[in-house]
Amino acid sequence: MDAPQPHTVLAELLASQVVVCDGAMGTMLHTAGVPLDRSLPELNLSRPALVRDLHAAYVSAGARILQTNTFGANRLRLAAAGLEDSVSEINIAGARLAREAAQRAGHQVLVAGSVGPAVSAPAVRRVPASDRAQTLREQIAALCDWVDLLILETFGDLESLVQAVGVAASESDLPVVAQLTFGDDGRTLRGEDPAVAAAVLSELRVTAIGANCTVGPAVLLDVVAELVRATDLPVSVQPNAGLPQRLGSQVRYARNAAYFGQAAQRFVAAGATLVGGCCGTTPAHVRAISQAIAALPPVRRSPISRTATPPATPGREVPPAPGWPAHWAGELVVAAGLPAPNGPQVSQFLQRATTLRAAGAGVLAIIEAAPPAARISPVGAAVVVSERVGSAVLLPVESADRNLAALQADMLGAHALGLRMVVCRTGSVRVSGDYPSAGSGSPWDVDSVGLVSMLAALNEGIDWRGVPIAERTRFVIGAALDTAASDLAHELDRVEAKLHAGAHFLVTDVIYDVEAASRVLGALRARGVALPVLATLAPFEDVQTLQRLSYEMPEVSIPLSVLAAARRNRDSPEQTIEQAVGAVEKLRHLISGVVVHVPSGMDELAAQLVNALTQLRDKL
Repeated sequence: MDAPQPHTVLAELLASQVVVCDGAMGTMLHTAGVPLDRSLPELNLSRPALVRDLHAAYVSAGARILQTNTFGANRLRLAAAGLEDSVSEINIAGARLAREAAQRAGHQVLVAGSVGPAVSAPAVRRVPASDRAQTLREQIAALCDWVDLLILETFGDLESLVQAVGVAASESDLPVVAQLTFGDDGRTLRGEDPAVAAAVLSELRVTAIGANCTVGPAVLLDVVAELVRATDLPVSVQPNAGLPQRLGSQVRYARNAAYFGQAAQRFVAAGATLVGGCCGTTPAHVRAISQAIAALPPVRRSPISRTATPPATPGREVPPAPGWPAHWAGELVVAAGLPAPNGPQVSQFLQRATTLRAAGAGVLAIIEAAPPAARISPVGAAVVVSERVGSAVLLPVESADRNLAALQADMLGAHALGLRMVVCRTGSVRVSGDYPSAGSGSPWDVDSVGLVSMLAALNEGIDWRGVPIAERTRFVIGAALDTAASDLAHELDRVEAKLHAGAHFLVTDVIYDVEAASRVLGALRARGVALPVLATLAPFEDVQTLQRLSYEMPEVSIPLSVLAAARRNRDSPEQTIEQAVGAVEKLRHLISGVVVHVPSGMDELAAQLVNALTQLRDKL
């Protein structure tokens, strides 16, 4: 007699009883001493006994479905640990370990292949849909011969989950449980409400739909109720134990197993028929769930009457995409760069900006002070200049020491205050006391490429998490170009990545070697990168500053001829101006503008240079 098909087994289970799923695997692995930065799916190979024992603990606690330790076990995510070529091996090992625990149970326990999103929510727009689909296909193909069903879990947006369901349907006939993750507002991370999600998913080939992760039972109770009202399908729910607390190298959650048992009863009363846990939950939570709902039958639900989809409402007209200003096409843009002031220097700072503006600077740029000092933020300085001097402003933005949420908040504030032109840089590790970056881990969430991508997404009306925002921004996005890079091929690859991420123009590092910069800019053009380039010059730096930069900064190399010229020109400012103008003339066919750094005390000479460059522009 043939064994019953997984579809039949799962359907009968969900129709006749409330099914208990397991809880968190990652939480238990971390509790067992696995570091937070370790690839958890890899433990299927390196520590199989630990993974198998945790599955067995959930079986003993009452779980009837075990999820494999394969969340994130796809090529794109495993690449971070150098394991991109071990996708099949890791997934098959994970399924076999769960199966071994299930077979020792003495009663029927199903094994579910756990499949998460191909990439994190912020990365969705940077990875083509075809690449994401292929990534999911490879993982699902590895799992489908070894599991009884698939649980697609923790998807932050409906589009990605629909894609995953389609991939799963094309690879196997296994039952599919499709789960979205919802935030505190009861919506997906992209802002979709449960009823809309349920209506869409109900039309697909899925066995059950549900919610898991991100929030605890309190929020998901309302989400489950909405899902139940909008679908005839069984509904699953796997909440977190609550909010995590970071304590050094550990993450802790509240010990609330009894509360979870009470919540499980409310989930069943609301219509859920598959109940388990996600991050922070343990076998104690699953035991509490199992005991609380052991005698509870599934709630009888009335059939859902399908209503016609309401007609789409006309969308707002989308303005043209921002980019390099059309009125600057063919022009030589002249910008003057000033460091942000400290509090008492604001009046002097504004006077300097006004002088340079009157001399012909079409743009005023905020430049970082070196070394770092207690100063007004670049955003604050840029807003003051924009409002009081009436000039376009070039705003530097660095990702160093900042997380994406804070960067986005600053950028949305800058946009609301009228700033549009930004230059994205990765920045450097900050020096504090004896050691740079005294804290643990990386001092930033993203590098300059990720920062460009974030701003490009805001221009499309999408925040860093992939969630729509009320209004599109209009940033003109600049990116850095290092003309003194020791590895030219790598630098050009980085520039191409910035172009593809959404950069509209480039700003060079300070150019000290005009011939070398010309070669780099020419190589960039040869690659087909035709972005406008602003060349940065610092002709008024004193000899001591140049020496410090040349001999103490690893990324700066100043030719001896430049140092010698600086010594000769100390008492001849006319020659300094003449040489700066000559440098711009040599680069003119490769650049669209110039940014002149103006140190303190050099305003008069800088005004003369700006005026000379303006005259040069008018001649060209």
